[in-house]
Amino acid sequence: MSLIDTKDNQVPEGGVSGFLETKDRIKLRYAHWPALGAPHRGTVTLLQGRAEFIEKYFEVVSDLRARGFAVVAFDWRGQGGSDRLTRSPFRGHVSSFKKYQIDLLTILKEISLATYPGPHFALAHSTGGLILLTGSHRLRTMLDRAVITAPLLGLAAEDWGGDLLPLGRKALRILTLGFLGKHPLKAAQPATSSITETIGFPIARICSWLLLGRLYVPGGNDKITVPFDTNRQTSDRQRFRRFSKVLEDHPELGIGSATMGWLNAARAAMMSLRKRRAGPEIKLPCVILAAGRDRIVSTPAIEEFVSRTKTAAYIEIPGAEHELLMEADAYRDQVWAAFDAFIPGYEADLELKKTGAN
Repeated sequence: MSLIDTKDNQVPEGGVSGFLETKDRIKLRYAHWPALGAPHRGTVTLLQGRAEFIEKYFEVVSDLRARGFAVVAFDWRGQGGSDRLTRSPFRGHVSSFKKYQIDLLTILKEISLATYPGPHFALAHSTGGLILLTGSHRLRTMLDRAVITAPLLGLAAEDWGGDLLPLGRKALRILTLGFLGKHPLKAAQPATSSITETIGFPIARICSWLLLGRLYVPGGNDKITVPFDTNRQTSDRQRFRRFSKVLEDHPELGIGSATMGWLNAARAAMMSLRKRRAGPEIKLPCVILAAGRDRIVSTPAIEEFVSRTKTAAYIEIPGAEHELLMEADAYRDQVWAAFDAFIPGYEADLELKKTGAN
């Protein structure tokens, strides 16, 4: 599958696309574009979120190229134009986030670092941010800095169901002979989805143990689009319509709900970052932006994590929905202001000035 060009979402000119096979024989779709103009300020690798695809980021690609960056984009295994992992192509499945680490390292080594000069940066969103943070110990030698928008460090808290939690915990303790259903003893417990973490996570673990990980999460289905009025991604109708139209015309790019296996894999990755040592172990300098009105991931969980991480700075954009790069310009401009202030960084800017002077 090559890149898909539509009237309202045209492929940026000058790009190259193709497929790359990982060491575990999964075919990943990738694309890359050179920077526009001079001086060249570095290379940005885009790490998309769950259920996203390269075409959704064409506007972002153009914005980065105009800033002097080469851009590399790719689809995670199981979504977009990359190999699917279940017989039903619309199930959002993975058995472990370590599989995503394989994808990222493959792209960085064989495309980003091999094709374009440094400095090298990452721009990651949501699930892409979680993947980046859990693998940062291996990435410090490949990436100089990262900007992360609304990383998946916890699911957004519900405004209902509090009275059901004690009953749910008690039922789980009885059914699992006390093994599940206890309060997790973590470094911190920020405001996250209590229903999902108390009941959903243990059920996802059980399903994975019983080899039922490819089942949809409760209430899940193969729908790949939602109406604008009920979406929790963006308040920008035009951008929402643009990427929804791509999916309507080319449903092969989309995936529906996550599987129990995906939820269990995400649980393990999120919980690894709630350990006390997780924050201090992050060595990759990064700016993490949170959406003030995020109804998909937990903004308090993001803020709490950054408070334990010396190499990370925190910026919250009030009123914004989850997909900051797909939001209205009033919010999106704030994301680019933060990006421009942090990337490529003071040292790189000095080097660029020296190069220009010569």
